[in-house]
Amino acid sequence: MRAHFFDIDSVLSSDARVWIVDRKSPKFPVMKISESDFNLIKKGIYRSHGNRIVFAGKEYWVSEEMMGDLKIRCKRLKSDVSNLAFSMREYMDPDIIESLNFGIASDVFANLKNSQDDIYFICSKNTKQNYEKILSKIESMLEDIGVFVKKYYFISETFYERDDDAISHKKIRLVLQHLVGKKTDGDLFSEKELARYSEVFYYDDDSRSISMASGINGFLKVFLGNTQDSIKSEIKSIIRENRPVLNSVFVTSNMANRLVLKKIPIQAVSQIMTFEAFSWKNR
Repeated sequence: MRAHFFDIDSVLSSDARVWIVDRKSPKFPVMKISESDFNLIKKGIYRSHGNRIVFAGKEYWVSEEMMGDLKIRCKRLKSDVSNLAFSMREYMDPDIIESLNFGIASDVFANLKNSQDDIYFICSKNTKQNYEKILSKIESMLEDIGVFVKKYYFISETFYERDDDAISHKKIRLVLQHLVGKKTDGDLFSEKELARYSEVFYYDDDSRSISMASGINGFLKVFLGNTQDSIKSEIKSIIRENRPVLNSVFVTSNMANRLVLKKIPIQAVSQIMTFEAFSWKNR
């Protein structure tokens, strides 16, 4: 059996924008900026421009152009430029989310038309409540090509202060569980079973997660090392008899090389170890 696991954000785009608001009236934006601009500001890219600004007590630097726009807008709205904050309402408010325009990368699913393979979505960058408003749109698009979603995995409990490394670990652990057909309990495999696949395709646009996928055998070694002997023997037999394979698929923005595939045979070999596996073990 085969399955395809998609990180939902690798195939989904929206026109959601980050708001800059006056904290005295946060329901209305002073300015809206793109998520990419917001990330540049968070990373301190504009520090050299010298336009320091404090949002909700935290120091940031913005571009010359943005600072000029902010001053003009604050003056027009009679807002205090020193009393601003970022607002993620377009990412967090279910009613606003429902009104946004979403794009679905249908080309990523092109080879799955009328496929009998199982389809899963991993929802990793937002909460279940906030994703649910858009899932029906994805399902409708997939049904048009004869594909149906078997299950959604919601692995992030918060939109804020997410540990991206921990999220990546959760995704690879999830894929590994389905390759051996056993659930994990902490840092070991349990007796509990779940759907097992001899071949899994894992799609993601996050290079960190794709890199960790390459080290999946290191994860396997760590889990097996902590697992009860009888379960360990069973998993090794499954791997030996079924020779499962993970196909990691990096979803790029390069339309000429959209999907970059790497085939990784699953091997329960004692000497396999990776930095990612050590990193997980020490968390």
